[in-house]
Amino acid sequence: MASMFHDFDAAISGVIKDAFAEVAIHQPRVSVQYVARAADPERPLNLIYGVFSAGPADDQLKGNARGSEFSGTTRLASANAEFWIAKAEVAALTALPAKGDTITLTSRTGNLTYAVTSVQHTNMGDLNLILIREDQPL
Repeated sequence: MASMFHDFDAAISGVIKDAFAEVAIHQPRVSVQYVARAADPERPLNLIYGVFSAGPADDQLKGNARGSEFSGTTRLASANAEFWIAKAEVAALTALPAKGDTITLTSRTGNLTYAVTSVQHTNMGDLNLILIREDQPL
């Protein structure tokens, strides 16, 4: 039974999709140890709509220190990239994204390709994909 909250969430997700979503190609891949990832023949390619976001991140790496040795931390600057897919889009997918799959942003210059490092399911039925930039083959 749908509640008023679910209806509100669907309406807001639709507004966000209309304003910020972009088309991406989801390429399922299989992963075998010691072999380059290849297209998964059992899961078809998908065109999906989602919201891509990337921003700076600052991670601190703490090492071990002994005695009077340097006890500071190392700071690592990086970027966090995510791709959010609304519940309605997730329901329409023929294959859910999985770790190791790729997402290609077709509307951006150079068709940027990212590998999925983590798939986060929410209790509202949408997905948040944690991405890492993938180099193009030479």
